[in-house]
Amino acid sequence: MRRDPIPAYYRIYQVLRERITAGTYKVGTQLPTDNEIMTEFAVSRHTARSAVEELVGRHLVTRFPGRGSFVQEVDAAKSTDWSAQALEDLQIRAAEADFRLDKIEHVEASEASHPAAMLQVPATDKVMRIAWSRVRADGPIAYCAAHLAQDLAARLPEDLAEQLNTSRVIPLIEKHCDVRAFRVQQVSLAIAADEALAHRLDVAPGAPLLLLQRTYFDIEGRPIYYSDLFVRSDRYLQKIELFRHRQNVALSRFSDEEDEA
Repeated sequence: MRRDPIPAYYRIYQVLRERITAGTYKVGTQLPTDNEIMTEFAVSRHTARSAVEELVGRHLVTRFPGRGSFVQEVDAAKSTDWSAQALEDLQIRAAEADFRLDKIEHVEASEASHPAAMLQVPATDKVMRIAWSRVRADGPIAYCAAHLAQDLAARLPEDLAEQLNTSRVIPLIEKHCDVRAFRVQQVSLAIAADEALAHRLDVAPGAPLLLLQRTYFDIEGRPIYYSDLFVRSDRYLQKIELFRHRQNVALSRFSDEEDEA
């Protein structure tokens, strides 16, 4: 059986963080206790505490000795600072940023030649394009044009646009298309905004943008999803944290298993 390379505490941290982002745990409310986390996820106290400490370290939660841990207000100055350790982290985490769907359309592969090539879609086929923005009170952060092949697009629900208001694209693809994203390749480019991007991101034509090109693959190596994510360099900071896979991740998981034994 394939072993999960992501430490147990980090998986729990991701779940708790997603609940905070979604508003399940609102600002000022108390996070579940260590005992409650231990019961829900069937883990040791050390693992539960490590998950909460990860939230504390990311400035999402404040721990008060003797009282518990409470969800804190997101610091706007830090809201664009994020770290990626796992595939699930490749997203803009800004609790105050709204998701705004632009359009969902089916286009000829010849009109989206690069995405179609990355998805290995023949030029005679079509691809689905999902375009959306992330917008804060002070303006847009990012604009994304995502693509997937028609055989997967055909399995998505008719109310996809509505579901995107409460769920992200990749989880919906995994849920409805019977595939699972296993790895992602990212290419980062510095580009100048053309007229269309300048309008979408509220910048002057020619302004510098960061372009993140991401291709998601399933465990068999098939490309299932490709996206062009255009972000304002003055409102977005990407910070990557990497494990030395065969040492740190394995040791962390071994430690969790020791605690839970």
